[in-house]
Amino acid sequence: MDNRFELVSDEQVYDGKLKRKRKVKVNCLTPEYRQKMKRIAVKELHQWMSNGVSESFMTHLKELSSTLPELFALKQSFTPALEISTANKEISKQPSFDYLEVDMLKDLIENNSDMRTNPEPEYCIVKISLHVHQAEKSVDFLTSDVIMSDDNQQLNDADYDGFQGTTVLDVTDSSSLSSNILSFTRILQHWAASTNQKKSHLTYLLQLLKEHKPLIDFDTLPASGNQLIFIDGRNMPQPFATSENTTSKKYPLPPVIDLNINGNGRYCHFGLENALSGISPGSYFHNSDLLQYATIFKTNPECIPICIRKKVEQLDGEAVMEEARRILRGEGAVPYTQQSSMNIPHFKADITADGVQLFNNSEKAECIPICIVVHSVRHSKGKPDINEFLSPVLEELIRLDPNNHDEFITRGRQFTVSLRCVIADWPMRSYLKRIKGHSGYWSCERCVQKGVSCDINSSRSKKKKQKKTIQFLELNPPPRTDEDFLTYCQSDNCLDEHINSLHDLSPLHKLNFPMVSGFVLEPMHTFYAGCVGGRLKGIAGKKSEGKLSSSQLAKVDQRLALLKLCKPFEFDRHVRSLSQCVKKYKHHEIRDMLMYILIPVFSGILQADKLENLLLLQYAMLLIGGFDSSPISSAKIKEASRVLKLYVQQLIDFGYPIRPTTHASSHLPEDAVKFDCGVEALSAFVFENFYRFFRNILSSGNLPLEQIRNRLVERSKYLLPTSADGMIINSSKQFHIELKKLEANKSGKKIVVTFTEWKGTRKIIFPDFVLTNKYPNNICLLKNGNIVVCKDLIESPPKSKVFLIIGSLFKVREPACVQPYLSSDYDTFLVSKLDDLIGEWNLNNVQCKMYAVPYKLVDYSKLPDITLTNVSNIKWFVTPIRHTI
Repeated sequence: MDNRFELVSDEQVYDGKLKRKRKVKVNCLTPEYRQKMKRIAVKELHQWMSNGVSESFMTHLKELSSTLPELFALKQSFTPALEISTANKEISKQPSFDYLEVDMLKDLIENNSDMRTNPEPEYCIVKISLHVHQAEKSVDFLTSDVIMSDDNQQLNDADYDGFQGTTVLDVTDSSSLSSNILSFTRILQHWAASTNQKKSHLTYLLQLLKEHKPLIDFDTLPASGNQLIFIDGRNMPQPFATSENTTSKKYPLPPVIDLNINGNGRYCHFGLENALSGISPGSYFHNSDLLQYATIFKTNPECIPICIRKKVEQLDGEAVMEEARRILRGEGAVPYTQQSSMNIPHFKADITADGVQLFNNSEKAECIPICIVVHSVRHSKGKPDINEFLSPVLEELIRLDPNNHDEFITRGRQFTVSLRCVIADWPMRSYLKRIKGHSGYWSCERCVQKGVSCDINSSRSKKKKQKKTIQFLELNPPPRTDEDFLTYCQSDNCLDEHINSLHDLSPLHKLNFPMVSGFVLEPMHTFYAGCVGGRLKGIAGKKSEGKLSSSQLAKVDQRLALLKLCKPFEFDRHVRSLSQCVKKYKHHEIRDMLMYILIPVFSGILQADKLENLLLLQYAMLLIGGFDSSPISSAKIKEASRVLKLYVQQLIDFGYPIRPTTHASSHLPEDAVKFDCGVEALSAFVFENFYRFFRNILSSGNLPLEQIRNRLVERSKYLLPTSADGMIINSSKQFHIELKKLEANKSGKKIVVTFTEWKGTRKIIFPDFVLTNKYPNNICLLKNGNIVVCKDLIESPPKSKVFLIIGSLFKVREPACVQPYLSSDYDTFLVSKLDDLIGEWNLNNVQCKMYAVPYKLVDYSKLPDITLTNVSNIKWFVTPIRHTI
């Protein structure tokens, strides 16, 4: 037979070994499947009767029953001598009949006159049962019951098929029809249009295809998306694969559990230890996280835990090849040096937690991820009991505590962990610390002072209820300390109501975690959204807080509309209209407004003293807002503290309210001292970008936590080793490119990832920014302080990896502001008069890329050309793109 069918269960193949399948009784088959088997049997008999039976199958038929060939008038076919070798080769490729386990038809009810070649009574019922077991060498012989007369035939109406033997209209044979062969590009275009793919996703796909040029075997592609991305518990760390779970699946995924009997909150735990070991599916950029250990791996690998060291070695092709050579030489693999319990690596972990509204309906439950990577995810309406919520986290922190010497609890750990800080917004900090919220009189977390209630006249309408806020007016109150945290509770001797109750303490207090200084006054929510965002809302719509007139707001909106065209590649979004969208500003928009375009947007519109007041916030963040983990000098911290207090004092002088977030921003320098780094390094921006993942991956409102878990497991299993910029790391060469990226700051040389040209635009991609020969991505600052407009990028000589910038310098540079600070100290200038002389500079002379926008134009309806030379009536505001430095 050419077609042989076999019922194979899901458990037949396991760990590469063939297991004997369980027999399926014929009476358990569905009627549809029986009919299908009947048709197959009739088709095969027709072929044998018309073409003959091959020698090998005829031998097997005679071994089963000698009457079979005579019963169906079967004859053996003969192959010409010239084709014997070919036929034998084809037969050898087919699986041996002895290895098959076949459950063929047991009840074949057919009335077929074409099955006979001589005029004999019709065969009506044929019972066939083929069972071949090589291991047992046993055969269930063919038994056939032939009823020779139609008078004795008893047919069930349910088994009768009136269309038996009739053909169907076949449209599959299109050999006679002409068809257009679709190109791969055309199919991609159709797929993108039909599934509404994002342009950025398509660009990434095309980049991968062009770079790697995969050879596509279309016949081996899976038939469905479930087959393409299949996951189960075997794709999880070992504790999950062996954990007890009441489920019918053999390999369950991490369970989603209810936090309490009332169902108020569901929880999925991936594990803190798994996350830091690099095996958790919560590692969103799994392999790029490993690259941070690359430099240490090359210099001092003993400082890295063994579990991480093994994974980093897999990215290093040279290490893998050297290990293979040792094994081939018979030397054996180099054993890993066991780290003693007294000499194992120690991690300091920063944890963040924040609520994510998964659905537009505010009544739906929210999701609260606990992120180091994704350590845990909680989904519920409202906040659950704090002890139940943090219990799995605390258990692992106790196990990994360096001061825990219990051998039974700490058995098998390869590193220790201590909690450095908690990064969260004010409501989440209040929940975790069990203290008053931001609307409380004693809500300030860093100083002991009682707030003052204040009315906010935000509307002219007297019918609306006036809003109130709490103000903190003291600039130098006594500070709160970690040691006295438990005393900040109302009693006979203390009026402070900072803590909810001594009977409702945070479980983090049991870990001796600093409950005052350990919780960061996170700058994204406290400083940008609260302090700066509140100030912008006052400028746009609150008369009591310096609201601009309608004509002034129109000018601001006109400038912002033009600045859309000035957005470099390094910014995801532009700043929208101030008058219409200020209440909808994203955190990135507020930061971009303050740190990059504040001066060109408000110069000449906002009063000078009010603009200088806003620039105090910019100055403070330039002093302590470093994006890296390098320490901030004590002089800068002291100056930042003075500047922020001066900002608050000026608001009091203006008669503007001092909201809790404005007051809390004056305490930001304390975090720079405590954690010895810039406050931007303690920001939730990196986590806020990740929180979009939880909304984007949900396909429906059903079981959202299970959907999040499955998507994370899929990323963990199928995402290739990838750097943060999307580059697939599949060779030793690319691994060493990542090493060079990490070491570039020490050498001072620039690293070029790619150099491309398309439709006259030349583009050099660095690890941190992109430089082109077209505005707005063609302005850069040289190491000697000159500002260059790039007009061309060349490789000279070709394929030498020596890149040159061809362009012109600005002849005039002046500070963009002198009060409250000198902007030229931070490389921020007003430039004009582009030199008509063309120069060339080596790429290694570039200090950073600049953000350039026009300054105080007469006509904001058209963007001027920055490449025009010797233009003195147009000035450009330029400032470094600081998050790329």
